[in-house]
Amino acid sequence: MGRFQVQTGISPEEFLRWSKTVESVEVQDLIDKTSIDFKPAIQFCYRVAIRSFLRHNGYNSLPRTDLQYVSQAWHRAYKREEIQGLFAQLREKHHKLFVVMAAESGLRSHVLIELRYSHILEDLEGRTTPVAIRLEPRFYVGKKAAGYTFLGQGSVGLLRECIEKGLVEARPEARLIPRSYYGIWATLHRAQQKGWAGP
Repeated sequence: MGRFQVQTGISPEEFLRWSKTVESVEVQDLIDKTSIDFKPAIQFCYRVAIRSFLRHNGYNSLPRTDLQYVSQAWHRAYKREEIQGLFAQLREKHHKLFVVMAAESGLRSHVLIELRYSHILEDLEGRTTPVAIRLEPRFYVGKKAAGYTFLGQGSVGLLRECIEKGLVEARPEARLIPRSYYGIWATLHRAQQKGWAGP
């Protein structure tokens, strides 16, 4: 409420009393007006804090609003030639498999590292392509939830090679990428340093 008091010169107690004497839309308009010059993240927190202050003090008449913060950071998708350039710098099949799986599935790195043979067993052993990735319910909750996705021919072909060479085990609990998150990151970072430029 400190920011609000600086913006308006009105104390929290005065604001609460005033809120009970006017239409709720006027209260919301004042909240919006006093936050308009803030950066998006601050604006979001500011509005939530004021609404929370009012609610905790018995004022529940504010109009419903879809308050959500949308990150301003944006990273474009990799271009095909960029993926091919990165792929060409990698030697180990595990690292190549990671890159192809990421490109085809769109899954985040932390999910790819956790993938087990059981997640793709049904379609892979059934010779169905694309291969559905069937994750446990815990993967589909939270802000960084995984989507429902598949592995295409590139991933499937490389994965079968890894299984044939004993690099990936065909047992339910075996990880598809038996490497650490840091190990993968370090390898991709080195590949980038060799001349590949990503987004």
